[in-house]
Amino acid sequence: MPLHIRCGLTHIACCCLFLLGIMISPPQTLGEELSREAVVSRVRSDIEFFASDDQEGRGLETKGIERSAERIMAEYQKFGLLPGMPEGSYRQPFEVTLGDVVISEVSRVKLTAPNGSTMDLKLGDEYQPIRRGKNSAATGGLVFLGYGITSEEDAYDDYADIDVEGKIVVVIRREPQSYDGGAFKGTATTSNAYIDRKLELMSKAKAAAVLFVNDFASCPTPEKDELATPSSFGNDGDTLPFAHVKQAVVDRILAATPLKTSDGSSFSSLREVEQYIDTNLKPVSQELTGWSADVVTKFQANTVIAYNLIGIIEGEGPLSDETIVIGGHYDHLGFGGFGSRTPNRRGEIHNGADDNASGTAAVVELARRIASGPKPRRRMVFICFSGEERGLIGSNYYVKHPVIPLADTVAMLNFDMIGNLKNNVVEVNGVGSAMEFRNIALNADNATPINITIIDSAFAGSDHLPFYQKGIPVMFCFTGMTSIYHTPDDDFKTLNIEGAVSVIDYSEQLLRRIDELEKPPTFVSAQPRNRRAAVRSPYLGIQPDLAASGTEGIVIRSVREDSPAAASGLQTGDVIISVGETKVEGYQTLIETLIAAKPGDKLKVTFKRGDEEKQTEVTLGEPRR
Repeated sequence: MPLHIRCGLTHIACCCLFLLGIMISPPQTLGEELSREAVVSRVRSDIEFFASDDQEGRGLETKGIERSAERIMAEYQKFGLLPGMPEGSYRQPFEVTLGDVVISEVSRVKLTAPNGSTMDLKLGDEYQPIRRGKNSAATGGLVFLGYGITSEEDAYDDYADIDVEGKIVVVIRREPQSYDGGAFKGTATTSNAYIDRKLELMSKAKAAAVLFVNDFASCPTPEKDELATPSSFGNDGDTLPFAHVKQAVVDRILAATPLKTSDGSSFSSLREVEQYIDTNLKPVSQELTGWSADVVTKFQANTVIAYNLIGIIEGEGPLSDETIVIGGHYDHLGFGGFGSRTPNRRGEIHNGADDNASGTAAVVELARRIASGPKPRRRMVFICFSGEERGLIGSNYYVKHPVIPLADTVAMLNFDMIGNLKNNVVEVNGVGSAMEFRNIALNADNATPINITIIDSAFAGSDHLPFYQKGIPVMFCFTGMTSIYHTPDDDFKTLNIEGAVSVIDYSEQLLRRIDELEKPPTFVSAQPRNRRAAVRSPYLGIQPDLAASGTEGIVIRSVREDSPAAASGLQTGDVIISVGETKVEGYQTLIETLIAAKPGDKLKVTFKRGDEEKQTEVTLGEPRR
């Protein structure tokens, strides 16, 4: 919405509500501060309601999600939140496609070889149309486009010296060098691996369609080379026809037309190509001369209208035009099926108590608290997103259609699964997305009884991601994965309600401290800068447990056999606290220390095993290829 419209929102919204016969309450105050017992009771009531069988698992197609929406909006109104939409409504509508079914007699992938022979790929066995792409058709010559990545930070560009306009591109999933010390953050994942980022680059380059293939690092055998379902990456795409093909299909193409490089190398299989790129971090993009493809992706779909629920508390003072978004999704899996980890229990209500009745309750409770005073300096926009379980559809829709310009949105706090606090520790993700966030997170920790684990990177699988991708600093509170995630057993009775309230108390401190900043928080991309050096970083041989790690050291999830780490005696569960004279305050610290070293260097590693502090010497190896 343009800023001049936004400025008159208060007056317009109130007028619209009056004309509609809806009365918005003045902000409700707490009077005397509520006792801890009363606050816990209020949050318990919210979560129990959202996670009850009456809400039918808050599936997008259920009546239960509407009942949940009505409760959220009633609290918005009760506490005086302004409607986010210009017509005076809390509802931001958008369309969601449910359960796409490929029309097999129309969809096709047909490959034509240089000798004129054709391969009609078998639907569901050799290829699968993917709805994140376009419901359309394309014909063109084939181009091998590597991983489909352009990254200045990593000095890597699959698009360099190749024109893909009007071509069908073959693109490998994920990104190169997925090992300790490798480029693209090694074993971690950068935005270069995201499907939407790859599709964006292909569209800008005017590719006609994409044939997507699993990488060997994550799918090393034919048994693991599984095709995605049509809706695996979401249903709201409109970029270009998108088909997922088996590795064996690409191998047949390369066996007939090997890829060649300027140094005389030749590759007749996908595995050989990946090994070359991993070793040299050099693209091998090129036309597959004489090959062409005919790609048709057609779907029949059942659509529903879903709603983001947006309530606003205006700020006061010179910073009132700046905005902080507080969000969490209120949808879940309904009666199972799509997204359920228990497909044999389809028809059972998936109540989603932790995921995400707990986060929804946090958004509602924080709205109450901010509305009850003191008045914030910045505008607070509270959003209960829908469509998250179908691929972040609601939050993606919001950033494309914001009620406040994104240029005025200075931060976003997200809540997804905060109902299983253990050992009084909450994980705070995205702390590295703003220069100021680490101090804010630590000071909020000091002000509350809860303990925190700081994660610098922004975990990709929730509604803060679209904001982060737009250059907005984000933080995301999370109490951890459970064995009952996305099953009918994620019920209210399994939750730690006192713990959820503790997370909300901590989050209020985060929110207030961001609001107290004199200037907007400074966005920091999580991608490391020195990518060329990453190619030469020595080999250690550990897999870190990032979720359990923080400023107190790196927890080792596993130690690779025959690695320098294994030879030094490091074990799973050890916590690396320093390397040489450098204190390890996060995984990036460890990576930077390795980059500064060279193969053969002997490093003194200090670590904790249980309560005992120990030291060992590690002789770094050559980079693992």
